[in-house]
Amino acid sequence: MLFQIQPMLSKELLPQFGGGASVWSASLFFYQTVLLLGYFYAHFLTRYPLKKQMVIHISLVVLASLISLNKFQVNFTLTPYWSVIANLLNQIGLVFMLLSATSVLMQRWYIERGENTVPYHWYSVSNLGSLLALISYPIIFEVFFSLQQQKDYWQIGLLIYCMLLISLAYKLLSMSTKKNKSPLPLTQKMSKKPNVLWIILSATSSIMLIATTQMISTNIPPMPLVWVMPLTIYLVTFSYTFANKSNYNRSVWVYAFILSAFAGLIMYFLGSQFNAVSQIIIYSFILFTGCMICHGELRELAPQSTLLTHFYLYIALGGALGSLFTTLLAPVLFEQITEYIVSLAVLLTLISYIQITKLKKINTLLIGASALWCGCYLVLYFSFNQYNVASQRNFYGYLTVKDINTAELAQRRLIDGTTIHGSQPLHGQNSLTNSYYHQHTGVAKSLAILKSQENLSMGVVGLGAGVLASLADKHDTVHFYELNPAVYKMANTYFDYLKNTQAKVNVTIGDGRVSLVNELKNNAPLMNALVIDAFSSDVIPAHLLTQEALELYWQRLSENGILVIHISNNHIDLLPVLQAHSTNFAKALIKFKHNSTKLTALGSEWVVLTSNQLFLDAIKVSDLSPLKSYPKTELVHWTDQKNSSLPLLKF
Repeated sequence: MLFQIQPMLSKELLPQFGGGASVWSASLFFYQTVLLLGYFYAHFLTRYPLKKQMVIHISLVVLASLISLNKFQVNFTLTPYWSVIANLLNQIGLVFMLLSATSVLMQRWYIERGENTVPYHWYSVSNLGSLLALISYPIIFEVFFSLQQQKDYWQIGLLIYCMLLISLAYKLLSMSTKKNKSPLPLTQKMSKKPNVLWIILSATSSIMLIATTQMISTNIPPMPLVWVMPLTIYLVTFSYTFANKSNYNRSVWVYAFILSAFAGLIMYFLGSQFNAVSQIIIYSFILFTGCMICHGELRELAPQSTLLTHFYLYIALGGALGSLFTTLLAPVLFEQITEYIVSLAVLLTLISYIQITKLKKINTLLIGASALWCGCYLVLYFSFNQYNVASQRNFYGYLTVKDINTAELAQRRLIDGTTIHGSQPLHGQNSLTNSYYHQHTGVAKSLAILKSQENLSMGVVGLGAGVLASLADKHDTVHFYELNPAVYKMANTYFDYLKNTQAKVNVTIGDGRVSLVNELKNNAPLMNALVIDAFSSDVIPAHLLTQEALELYWQRLSENGILVIHISNNHIDLLPVLQAHSTNFAKALIKFKHNSTKLTALGSEWVVLTSNQLFLDAIKVSDLSPLKSYPKTELVHWTDQKNSSLPLLKF
């Protein structure tokens, strides 16, 4: 119940925030903070007699169930991070806190009934349940059920949970008190001094979890599958280490993590060079070894009996502090996802500290490897950032402007994460020979044909460096829609396309789909071309490619308008989705694919949907790329309620 709702509600929030990866980071901060509140609630509740604990808990669970997944309006004007948190708190806050307390309360009630041994293996079992929920979501629920259906089934599960909880309470309270041995004291004091390593180890694994997810989402689009994989590993290591104390062997995992730390350096700087599957495997291995150490050491330090709720409370506190650092502080402190490197460095330091304090000797191999790792990081950092002109990071990602000036290439590039979003020559060459927009690309050819028939009135969702403005002249109008204000700042400050174009240019800051809806409401003039070129990581956000989105596009386009969509990416094949839309809307679909080995003219794929026969007749057949059909159209017919990238992954 607890982990099935996490990807479900986070996915529902994606369209409201432009499909950005930080939606999940903010969501994890919320979940881990509420988990902390749940553990504090469990700790506080155990001050009362068992019967009173059950009455209070069951009453609150029933109340929370009645108001779960509500749609009360949240009218606060907040930053994106806090808006995500406010939305989740509004829908699921109370019931999530109560569900998170279940595992701890069950263990506490068990030992209060006379079993004085803490059943830590129950914590392992509960994590296995969480694991089952996480794995099933992207593979089954997201693929085959709409968001509303998912919510309905979850609420049925919540009802069953309430019934089971009431049944358990009745059973426990009706048991003979003669079976009780020597119940634990009913009061616990928060003044108990915690082992500071409980907090540090938990915080480190939390930072690794969120930072790893962000690193993967830099190259692979944010979606539940990407979110679930790291969280699954996090839970597997918790489950395995807490199932049996002997499952963790420090000496084995220390050396495994040394290898992982160096792999982490390679992925941090060169991860975009690997395909989607390779990235997920390597990042997963690094996270697995790191979490094995953090959670294995936590199990080694786990207390017995009366300190049970203290222990879980401080673990939750560490997790919340780790997510606070990664979600809210790191974007302010670092221009890149440096928190990933910080987590690796902290864990190397922790390993050295534990080795010295526990074994009373210095591991020269570990110290030497750590020093070498630091040296490698510094060399790679200065090499990777030597061309940087400017950098900026916010909720929507991190942007870098690079001046690459070598014997083979002289180009200024705007890079979002690791994806090039536009470029400009440094020495005044023709700008149309650059990037994804040169004269051989589908968008340039399509706009040239349309322009030969009528003046352009073009909308572009996704500004980038503003390169598409150079394809228009003084008779044309270009309206850009850009979600990230930092992109507009970079395009205006470091690139010349918006300044030098002769066309009339407007820029609207905000989600493109929301902006187009506002224009529709205000009866704005229709356009004859709409270009979808907005990218989150390496692919267009799903909410810009659903049936409802395309209905909006056709309402904003004239009868003979053309819809041009940039589908270049390394990890997701979006063509089947557009083929399904082509059939549904009775529009012709053509694809342009340009391959290039030149550094100054990158390859690209563009799709055009239209019913403009005059436009279609003007296209050279030799310019078109062949199409192949996709048999499972029901899996690629994307709507706002149901869409999954899993069937479209490139392997």
